Amino acid sequence: MYKPQEKVRLKDGEWVELGVLSGPDDSAFARQLRTLLSHKGRIWQWQIEQSLGRQFADAESLFYVVSRGGAPLANVMTVEARGVGTFGHVFTRPDERRKGMADVIIRHLMADFRRRGGRALYLGTGYDSPAYHIYARHGFESVEPGSGHMAWFAQGREAFEKEAFAPAPTKHEGLSFEHWPTLPALAMMRHPARVRIVTMDVVNEATTEGGALPVLMAMSKASDNTKWNGARAQVAMSTKSGVPVAIACAMPEHYFWKDVDVLDAFCAPGFEGEMRALVEELKLAPERAAVAYADGFWPAKQELLRACGFRRAAALPRHFRTAERAQDVELWTLGG
Repeated sequence: MYKPQEKVRLKDGEWVELGVLSGPDDSAFARQLRTLLSHKGRIWQWQIEQSLGRQFADAESLFYVVSRGGAPLANVMTVEARGVGTFGHVFTRPDERRKGMADVIIRHLMADFRRRGGRALYLGTGYDSPAYHIYARHGFESVEPGSGHMAWFAQGREAFEKEAFAPAPTKHEGLSFEHWPTLPALAMMRHPARVRIVTMDVVNEATTEGGALPVLMAMSKASDNTKWNGARAQVAMSTKSGVPVAIACAMPEHYFWKDVDVLDAFCAPGFEGEMRALVEELKLAPERAAVAYADGFWPAKQELLRACGFRRAAALPRHFRTAERAQDVELWTLGG
């Protein structure tokens, strides 16, 4: 449903309409918005269709749009669950740029997010790019020095992560699109591990915004890309904060080994026991070998791999460095 919010004035003095489109919606306005974002790649088109085509129990998709005469000109999206969300699809029609539309939309979006009790938003962009500085003006900060992975917190990062990852009962669920908006809270948290969710391109504190989508598509049978066939993931959700506190993911290793799975497991401190249970729920096929990656900054990952029958096979020619030490990336293997 599209709801006009207010008239806003652009840099050139023109007044245009700012409104919010929430999914599911297949109105003429929603179809025009799909056209505005039609340049996006296939995984993003799938995400947009999930956001605009389905109703979810917990997740909510909101597209903040500037329009003229009923025609969308610029957009910024959030997908949220329990006050935590992913921020993206910042786009202005090329012939309408340099009028301040994105800045106007983000200002309204952030005020609305705060008013609705929003707790945290996550995004990914190029470090020190023009977009990076726009987001920084609106309160987003790099999660690590020199990173284009950014976050905004209503009460500060320390307070949010203390509450989000506090000890609490969990429920285990197969990964689905409803987890997509909140999964970056886990992937981008402060944590000693550098190797986190390799199958979703999460090394260091990085968003799952793009990396989780091929896994989700494969699990929903929406992908015809054979390299993702067989991908599966389980998450442990905090019943208190409503965010993921642990994840395990397995997918075929599509570069070199036809019959090998890559296993990932990652969790917030205090939820290490959840990882073992999630890995068991993945039911690694005994006829297939498996590999996993770990780093010495987080011994709990090594202990998990040993408990699951993996053995350390090699140190790879890449390492992470802190002020105190460097640490090799380790390859662990199972079977084969």
